[in-house]
Order: sequence, then structure tokens, then C-alpha cells
Amino acid sequence: MAVDVPKANPVRLPRRKSSADRPAHQNPWMTRVWNTVAIGFAVVMGFPIYWMILTTIKSNKDLLSQDPTFWPSHFDFASYTTIFADPNFLPDLGNTALITLGAVAAGLVVGLLAAIGVARFRFRGRNFFIVSMLVVQMVPLLALVIPMYLILNAAGLYNQLFGVILAYLVFTIPYVVWTLRSFIVNIPMELDEAAMVDGCTRWGAFFRVVLPLTVPGLITTGVYCWIQAWNEFIIANTMLSSNNKQTSMVWLTSYAASPTHGADYGSQMAGALLVSLPVIILFVIFQKRVASGLTAGAVKG
Repeated sequence: MAVDVPKANPVRLPRRKSSADRPAHQNPWMTRVWNTVAIGFAVVMGFPIYWMILTTIKSNKDLLSQDPTFWPSHFDFASYTTIFADPNFLPDLGNTALITLGAVAAGLVVGLLAAIGVARFRFRGRNFFIVSMLVVQMVPLLALVIPMYLILNAAGLYNQLFGVILAYLVFTIPYVVWTLRSFIVNIPMELDEAAMVDGCTRWGAFFRVVLPLTVPGLITTGVYCWIQAWNEFIIANTMLSSNNKQTSMVWLTSYAASPTHGADYGSQMAGALLVSLPVIILFVIFQKRVASGLTAGAVKG
């Protein structure tokens, strides 16, 4: 008697995907193309920085040569010596640091409290206040110079560093309020209520719950406010008239326009590099915090 033996189904091995069947982010050829594009973009963006640094270490012979050289014949650091020999460079750099630190600290304190009030409490005119913070940032800073000059002059704060700090709050506080509001909205109010149930006051819940969770946003906002205040020129040039109270941006402009240093391109580049160096160092230190802070408050708001 014959017994029917069931036939075994043939085992089919999965077809190996070719490079054309893979998604674009898994295709090795596309990966190489995008890497090449990224490297080219980095070279284009980094070349001005390289040229700036190169100009500071070139001799006057190489700088004034008709044929540009992409590497100096010999290193010459006389440009940095000239900058540090200028009697106004270090004092003006200190004025810039003092003004920037005061503007960022005051802007973060006032802006954080305002952002908490907007994010945590309901009151009449709340939506109008939020929109006004955005509208204020759209107003050109040049349009506010004359009103701020009249106000500071009437208050006796013209040609005072403290007056410039108050003027910088015009663009730091709206940015802080608008940015930190999104961070605070993402913090559940149940955490505040749980802290107050455990015995904390409202201020205790703020310092123990809300403030630690807002640190990434504070760092991100503080870094960008620092960059804006450090690089500001119009207000500082208008509100400060004494040579010993100028900022580094005003000093750099006057140094480049000076007839004695107008043709000294090496020292001009050295001054520009030294003035921008604190901002670069600050951004490198907090770059991971800035990257995480940019996405931490982007869920809702």
C-alpha cells in the first residue's frame, strides 16, 4: 500500500537587497555623496576663519604681495603684540564682558519670571502679551536707538555702562520670555502640585522642581543672549562717548578706521580674532547643552 508522503516546501532564502533597493540613508553610495557634500560645505564655511588666522601670522611682505599665499613664508606674531600694546584694547574688552554679563544675567532673571507667569497662570491679556514679545523682536534695533538715547539721557545714564545694560534688555528679555515659555509649558503642573503636597511652598516648588528642569533652556537662551550682547555695536556706539567706556566692537571699528592702523591688516585681523574668541570658546563649551536645549522645548508650546 503506497503512502503519500507530503512534499517538503522548498526553503527560499531572502533575496539579497542591492544598493538600489536600500533606502537613501542606507545606500553606501549616497552616504559617500552626502559626506563629500558635507566636507565641501565645511571647507567653504571654514575657509574665512582659516584666512583670518592666516592673516594674523603673516608678515607684511606676504600680506602686501600681489600673489596670495595660502601658507606664510615665515610666522610673524607682531600683529598680536601690536594689539596688546594698544592701551584701549584690554579695558574695552573688560567693558564688553561687564556689559554682556549684566545684560544676560538681568535678562535671564526677569525673563524667566515673566515666562513662568505666562506659562503657569491665566490672566487677561495673556495672549496679547505673548504676541507682543514676538512683535518686539521684529522691530529693528536702529529704530529704538533715538528713543533709548532720550530716555537714558533724561535719566542721567548716558555714557554709563549701566545704561547700556538697561538698553540691552530691550532685545534680551523678549527673546528669553519667548524661548523659556516653551520649556516651562512642557513641565507638567502636577510636579508643582506634588511638591507643594509634600510640604514645599510655591517658591520651594519653583527652586526644587521647575528651575532644575529649566536649566537646559536657560543655558541655550543665555548663550544666544551672550552672542547678541557681545556683538552689539549700534547701541554701544551711540550711548558711550568716552574712550575708556567703549566696548570691543566700537574699539575694533575705530581701530580699523584709524589712519595709523588702516593699512595694518594683520593687526586688524588679530583684533577681530581676539574679540570673537570668547564667544567661540563659550559656544564650544556649551555646544552639547545648546543642542539638547534647542530640542527640549520643541514638543509643544
